Amino acid sequence: MEDWILRNNTQQDWISLVFLFNFILFTVLGSSNKSEFKYFIRFYESALYFKIYGKDKNRLHHFTVIGTLFLILNFSLILFYSLTFLKLVPPSFPFFINLTTGIFALVLIRFIIENKVFKLFGINELAESFQFKSLSHQIQISILSFFLFLFYQFTFQHTEFLYVILTVILILYVLSQMSLYREYWNEFKDYLLYLILYLCVFKIAPWIVLYSTLN
Repeated sequence: MEDWILRNNTQQDWISLVFLFNFILFTVLGSSNKSEFKYFIRFYESALYFKIYGKDKNRLHHFTVIGTLFLILNFSLILFYSLTFLKLVPPSFPFFINLTTGIFALVLIRFIIENKVFKLFGINELAESFQFKSLSHQIQISILSFFLFLFYQFTFQHTEFLYVILTVILILYVLSQMSLYREYWNEFKDYLLYLILYLCVFKIAPWIVLYSTLN
């Protein structure tokens, strides 16, 4: 019994540091551009945010970069909670670090390859707008997931609540992607082959590679 308590306390310590670091990232995100952040967190008015900031030619600015780091860390937490709950991996700090590093590497590689491929096909401007909106939706969902997991970790550690969190995140992600593809369908239908390529190679394949690596 004492060993179990010791292991639990050890996990609580490093997860607390992860949440603290993520909270710092969230604070930096909010202070990096207060005006943009004010519109960004209005999840119910995403169209207004994209109308104001979506036309910026340099979309890969510091606000988006910080938001992406925040997203990666939260996505790592989502996978960590899911995999450890299913008892597929040990709930250890080294595994979490490996998971986060793997996700970061995949995101970076995918970003570089995506831009080269879309530029080669001559649809880089269309793809850039699509990627910006997709990334923004995912960062918004990660903000919600961060606070839900924060509540779960330190207040309400019940299996049912974890199910609810994961279900809500999945539903929001699917709805946001469906809405995005519906919005861009008229533009993408002439590039249907490229859209299928994007979904298969850049959306699905990286996570299969990550899963294979972890196993």
